[in-house]
Amino acid sequence: MIKNYLKIAWRSIWKSRQVSAINIAGLSIAIAVALLLCLTVYREFTFDQFQENKKDLYQVYLEESYHDKVKGRSNMPYPMGPALAAEMPGLKAVTRFSNGGASMRTNNDLPQEVTLLCVDSAFLQMFSFPAITGSTAMGLNDAVISETTAKRYFKNADVVGQTVLLRLGSSWESFRVAAVLKDVPDESSIRFDVLLRIENNPSYKNDQDQWENFSLHTFVQLQPGGNPLAFEKRGKNFMAAHYAKRIGELKKMGAQPGLEGDYMRLGLIPMNDVHFDPRSSLSKMKRPVLYMLLFIAMFLLFIASINFMNLTMARAFTRAKEVGMRKMLGAAKLQLVMQLCGEAMILFFISLVLGMALAYILMPGFTAFLNNKLPFSLLLKPEILAGIVGCFVLISLLAGGYPALVLASSKTLQVLKGKINTGRKHYLRNSLIVVQFAISCIMICCTIVAWQQMNYLNSKPLGINTHEVVSIPVGNGHDGHQVLQRLRTALKQYPDVLAITASSNNVGRGKDGSMSTSILSFDHNEREVQTHVMNIDYDFVKTLDLQLLAGRDMNPAMAADSLGLLINENMARELGVKEVVGHRIRFDEGDKEEYTVLGVVKNYHFKSLHEEIAPLTLFLSGPEASPSYIFVKVNPANLQGSMQKIEAAWKASVPGAAFNASFLDENTNRLYNDEKKLSRIFVSGALLTIAISCMGLFAIAMMAINQRTREIGVRKVLGASIGSITMLVSKDFLKLVLLSILIATPIAWLVMGNWLHNYAYSINLNIWTFLAAGLIAILVAAITISFQTIRAALANPVKSLRTE
Repeated sequence: MIKNYLKIAWRSIWKSRQVSAINIAGLSIAIAVALLLCLTVYREFTFDQFQENKKDLYQVYLEESYHDKVKGRSNMPYPMGPALAAEMPGLKAVTRFSNGGASMRTNNDLPQEVTLLCVDSAFLQMFSFPAITGSTAMGLNDAVISETTAKRYFKNADVVGQTVLLRLGSSWESFRVAAVLKDVPDESSIRFDVLLRIENNPSYKNDQDQWENFSLHTFVQLQPGGNPLAFEKRGKNFMAAHYAKRIGELKKMGAQPGLEGDYMRLGLIPMNDVHFDPRSSLSKMKRPVLYMLLFIAMFLLFIASINFMNLTMARAFTRAKEVGMRKMLGAAKLQLVMQLCGEAMILFFISLVLGMALAYILMPGFTAFLNNKLPFSLLLKPEILAGIVGCFVLISLLAGGYPALVLASSKTLQVLKGKINTGRKHYLRNSLIVVQFAISCIMICCTIVAWQQMNYLNSKPLGINTHEVVSIPVGNGHDGHQVLQRLRTALKQYPDVLAITASSNNVGRGKDGSMSTSILSFDHNEREVQTHVMNIDYDFVKTLDLQLLAGRDMNPAMAADSLGLLINENMARELGVKEVVGHRIRFDEGDKEEYTVLGVVKNYHFKSLHEEIAPLTLFLSGPEASPSYIFVKVNPANLQGSMQKIEAAWKASVPGAAFNASFLDENTNRLYNDEKKLSRIFVSGALLTIAISCMGLFAIAMMAINQRTREIGVRKVLGASIGSITMLVSKDFLKLVLLSILIATPIAWLVMGNWLHNYAYSINLNIWTFLAAGLIAILVAAITISFQTIRAALANPVKSLRTE
């Protein structure tokens, strides 16, 4: 019996192979995309789940209340960790770590870049990074390295007792390899190649007692069953004891206390949330983005499943006479359901196999686009398999069972005549059309707005020359002052090189992936002033084409300029003095040195357009502040040739060092990689939702027209024109599309308005964008329906009326 059902099912599928092909194509594409998106979301939610102590691990963060806002940070000062361990009850362990890069070598090899963490001794007891060999008890002169790092330097993992040299600050230090750890899992928020004790950090000696220098990640492990709220409550007294002066300054500035009455508050971020929480500097993913991906995946699968059901139903109702004959010959409801469910299962199984194959083919490009690792083996996870099997069974039963029950419940004589009563109001059908096109309109609106915002970000003037300036990361193993001097000497002979300078901070995000900022707070005229700070070299204004509004640039011929400053307009306003040029500033009460404002430059965007331009102070780099980036301004008529000359000069000046140069416009574009990905996701989602929604509309139109074939034939006989018949059939569907536009427009306006609030500089929403999206939806729907309506209007009425 089952074999017979399968034969009949396959014959029916092959007989209607055009409809079956549309059915399979739509569902397989939706399955492929949904699989990729769901696997991505699943992987992101598995971050840090390997940590055995994750239920008790928390990252410490700090909030400060101002008069108009609350500022938070997850970087803590050096003395915070020991003080928490000594003064806060309920803690099992505390660890601090500073992250960054370093150069490492053995005695005979060239230095290579590694990711270095300087940590407290409790680090490996709190976090689950198991050792392969050696002891994790970490002495002051011990280094703990990963398995890949061991093989990279020593060709094997059995290297305990070997010596490595790391460049810390300006000198090379020798360390003994004490242990080799298993490689850090890809799903870890904390990543490293080498671990050293925190006492080896170059800044430890100067900052170990500084409560105002926030530079370390600090994690605590509560006692089993500990309550984080109790920690936060006790943190009020802790902050009052260690930041009394700072709290007094906040009160003096008119700050408003927080919800708990605190001006400064310690909080905890659970380990499970570190990867997602924007308050953590270790955060790499935003939960709303994952929910959006999951929404798109579920919607695509939902719409494709509904279309699958509609096409199956439409095809089943064309076989009404066959079903009627089976009923007359004694077929039971269960037999009819099994037959149609069998066909649905075969179609769904084919779609599932093709969808998984398509997902496997697309996975390399998809992972490269999102810049993550997504193994296809995730499909073997029990929860993923259970979801796939559940969808397979549910959709097959619904797609085959519903039309079978409708046909089986109808009177045999009506079924034999091909008259099936599916209801007059079609509430379910119409609701599905509205939902499909409403979400399609939302996706179209999001796509247009995201595209407009990206164009705005790329075209907005930043106040600096980004097209002709090359940025070169110096790297950790080199003295920036020496490299700058060598490059100036090597490039002096080339007329295409117009200016060279250096800085402690890059503009945008360079090829080294680094982007940093430094903020300095100081008392000025009995109030606190905050400014972003940057160490620069001579010719910085000239190289970046900054506009000098007042005063002069730094001059190497004037020795007093070593204590000179350049500030931007916002910093000049923040100082609040009439004659800012020549104004003297002492940044520390105990500091004997006074700095003099030499000039004021026009505001320029030294950070992304997510943020407004903040006060900025430019210091001249001293011997102790080695620059990290070198900027070279070149002739715009020969950009590529100039880049080649710079590369040759770099290789001659810094042998063996990586050349990671890039133009500043490339760096600033990298600031918006997330937005570009989001924009592409919107475009892809909009195209897929429109395509799948149109397939559903096509199926429903086909079913509706088949039920009105005789009505159309009568109208043609009575003289109705092709145009009037086409409009008659189309208007009901276009009304539904118009309703979906009315529903989608305010939702899309609200969603994209909230998204644009993430930018200090953004486009203004206008109604024309949403009208354009609605017009696109109407045109696509009209074209989709026209295939069936025109075909029905052109049909010979004799064929539809001959049985009447």
